[in-house]
Amino acid sequence: MNVDLSNDFKEKYRNLMGDRADKLFAAIETDSRNAFRINPLKPNYKNVNVDLSEPIPYSDVGYFGDIDGNSIDHMAGYLYSQEPSAMYVAEVLDPKSTDKVLDLCAAPGSKSTYIATKMGGQGLLVTNEINNKRARVLSSNVERMGIVNAVVTNNSPKDFEKKFEGYFDRILVDAPCSGEGMFRKDPESVKYWSLEYVEQCANRQRHILDSAFKLLKPGGTLVYSTCTFSPEENEENIDYFLNQYPDMQMDEIKKYDGMEDGKPEWGHGNAELTKALRMFPDQFEGEGHFICKMTKSGEPDKSREKDISNGIGKDEFKFVEKFAKTNLNGLTQNNWFKVSDFLYQAASLDNRFKSLHVLRNGLKLGEFKKNRFEPDIAWILAIEPTVLKSVFELDDDQFETYMHGESVILSNDPGFDNKWIGLSYQGKLFSWGRYSNKQIKNVYPKGLRR
Repeated sequence: MNVDLSNDFKEKYRNLMGDRADKLFAAIETDSRNAFRINPLKPNYKNVNVDLSEPIPYSDVGYFGDIDGNSIDHMAGYLYSQEPSAMYVAEVLDPKSTDKVLDLCAAPGSKSTYIATKMGGQGLLVTNEINNKRARVLSSNVERMGIVNAVVTNNSPKDFEKKFEGYFDRILVDAPCSGEGMFRKDPESVKYWSLEYVEQCANRQRHILDSAFKLLKPGGTLVYSTCTFSPEENEENIDYFLNQYPDMQMDEIKKYDGMEDGKPEWGHGNAELTKALRMFPDQFEGEGHFICKMTKSGEPDKSREKDISNGIGKDEFKFVEKFAKTNLNGLTQNNWFKVSDFLYQAASLDNRFKSLHVLRNGLKLGEFKKNRFEPDIAWILAIEPTVLKSVFELDDDQFETYMHGESVILSNDPGFDNKWIGLSYQGKLFSWGRYSNKQIKNVYPKGLRR
């Protein structure tokens, strides 16, 4: 691999690291080690067609290795490709099932989806991205992984301040950064690097941290992370933050082999910075990363919430009830609400979310269409087969036919009494099918076909 590091970059890190800098530069020229996670939100989640022989020591669900993005394991949300250093961020955040968690800079969703698995579908995860296009990618990954307790938002951190001051138990600021730690995975990013760009990133990160402090409950946990080596964006920013907000205290982070302490000499001599964590690719089997964990002093106030109206009419409820009676083994009405013609099982009914641009609130169940209800793919990706009255297991040829957007013609009548069935391949639910007269009509979203 040839990564064309600039002279400014090399000079900067030779001044900071001395002789070790050449080892860092050499490591940036080597190939990255790929990794992935399995998804414990799925039934039989370890039943995947990948090698699980190399577990990552600090993750119960992470493994070194490669995955196929076109495989049923990936499509059905059993696998997520994630860089090994980045996996440790959710472990450090350590969310609980009762928490309200905010991932403030979340796209494309690798850390948010990891956080959600640790919450086990409970509590509230608000996962935000300021860029609309990236926020939609985030929303699709939340859907694929079968996450039901997430509100996906497309806002600036400042937008949250108006309604959500002191609201969140845990906040992750995985800050947009200069990306130095990812140079060997993305050599093109080297072209955008400059000393001025580093300063721009550091300034933007401080504003995000200012917002995060306001949004965090007293007693709450804030984790700050970047994928860059830059002291300006790491130790210097945390030193600024601790001086700006004396209520924030640094927490120790457990360090595994190859992980290093933060560097006080890169943060105006602040000795607390040794509690932070650094990963450099010359010592650690992963990309460059910085992680810092802090706690806000004080006792939290009880949060007062005002529910929003669900907006579901009696006739619409009857359509869903009819669908459930025909196709499901029971149905629980839990936090249902309607947006336009779509029915959701809300992750939160707190009225304050009306002030934000929300792309997804919880689980999208389906759509009301001309005196009927049609289920959404998000629903099938979030349930177990036992919820459905009928599940049809596709063979290899039938799966390929369905993935091309075609209907599947059956030689024998499976005897389904219901119209909407679950489709499974290699034991994994991945889509609805509409059954009629020995034919499974294709309802797989066009954007996901191949």
